Amino acid sequence: MTPLYSNDKTQTIDQLAAQALGVNSFELMQRAAAAVYAHLTTCKRLLVFTGPGNNGGDGWVIAEMARQQGQAVLLVAMRPPAELAGDARLAAEHYQGEHITFEAFQKGVNFPHDVLVDAVFGTGLNQAVRGAYQAVINWINQQSQPVLAVDIPSGLNGTTGQIEGVAVQADHTVSILARNTGLYTLDGKACCGTIHFADLAVAPAALSSVPVSAELLPAHVLQQVVQRRPANSHKGHFGHVLVAGGQAGMLGAVLLAGQAVLRSGAGLCTVVTDPEHANWIPLQTPELMSQAFDGTDGEGAFWSLLERKPPQVLLLGMGLGLSQWSKQVYQMVTRSEVPLVVDADGLTLLAAAARVPEHLAVITPHPKEAAVLLGSTVAEVQADRWQAVQALAERYQCVAVLKGSGSLICDGQTTWCCPFGNANLATAGSGDVLGGLVAGLLAQGHAPAPAACLAVTWHALAGERSAQGLCLTASDLLAELHRVLP
Repeated sequence: MTPLYSNDKTQTIDQLAAQALGVNSFELMQRAAAAVYAHLTTCKRLLVFTGPGNNGGDGWVIAEMARQQGQAVLLVAMRPPAELAGDARLAAEHYQGEHITFEAFQKGVNFPHDVLVDAVFGTGLNQAVRGAYQAVINWINQQSQPVLAVDIPSGLNGTTGQIEGVAVQADHTVSILARNTGLYTLDGKACCGTIHFADLAVAPAALSSVPVSAELLPAHVLQQVVQRRPANSHKGHFGHVLVAGGQAGMLGAVLLAGQAVLRSGAGLCTVVTDPEHANWIPLQTPELMSQAFDGTDGEGAFWSLLERKPPQVLLLGMGLGLSQWSKQVYQMVTRSEVPLVVDADGLTLLAAAARVPEHLAVITPHPKEAAVLLGSTVAEVQADRWQAVQALAERYQCVAVLKGSGSLICDGQTTWCCPFGNANLATAGSGDVLGGLVAGLLAQGHAPAPAACLAVTWHALAGERSAQGLCLTASDLLAELHRVLP
């Protein structure tokens, strides 16, 4: 896994890196700038914006490197060299090219450029961007030329991924020494563009004493999904999932979830649903079994089913609703001792329940559902998704998946981030597919945390493939699942 770090680890990482390389802090800045400049060597004209801190210092060094190579450079300084301190001032003093203030630049300076370099703010930003800094970021975002951000797009919170009022929308971001958590979730993905990483030849062992905030999931984790199946095997070897939900009029949700269970590789899937739907399910998907529950004849049929065809996993909530029937289904399913995955309306009922089900394994809320589960607001959840997913895992004593741009998974001790996926996943039924994948992988013997990580990654990569960036349906997503496996 690839480690991710919050903002408060940055200074320690820089110090350890300098020690490992045997250099001082200014020499480390020069190495960082050289790593960024490596992406700019083919440009003929650079427009560089520098800010008040060490991120701005990187910009001054980059500009000097470009000047020495004969490239045309204009540096727009948000702070003049005399007002800088430490390594940033030293970097500005080494620069021998032209620089002007942003105020002068605003008066109509015309400098055609191939690439714009954003070195205004670094990872230390923790307050809203205002005044001239807001103006320069707005100006940058209005330009058509490519933007390269040094370490992080200015205005993006390096820990949470939240935009601090306004943020640069970069085409490329060169992350230096350590990847920040905020690059990969919430607004981070939209602001960063393509992320390039520069380790400056610092061995990972040199940073081993720094606590890791989270881990980034790689695509190759999906190799764990593809397991050689013995020739002498049958469907019973690969698990049985029982999906409960689908109140009247909500057949599609449980149908999608059940189909995803089977596409995950699970051997059997039974859907317990409203009598109105039970006979339709095998007509829509012959591989699915169904069981009607009308709420009037007791729970005998349900418990009989569990005895006759014991499931390894229960999946609850898709299209469940909040009616009296829905509450009966919730109470019935959560009394079972079978590992439980809960999504959708099941999460609302879980939040209102007097106790957490003993065998709760995984929950998969989106931000609004997470807010209900935590008794907070969507804004509070999104303001710090990392803290929110940890709180969910701790409060409900299970693996929590917080869906969204850069979905997060937490088991209470470790947090993982999925860097894949796109807006194709913002469609009705997408979450039902994810829930089915989680349950199906659990049924095949994966532990809750690996099952959730695999399912989220698989789901996200399928979303990237689906419809080649066009709008899609959850059914399209199902059809892409097998294509992304290694």
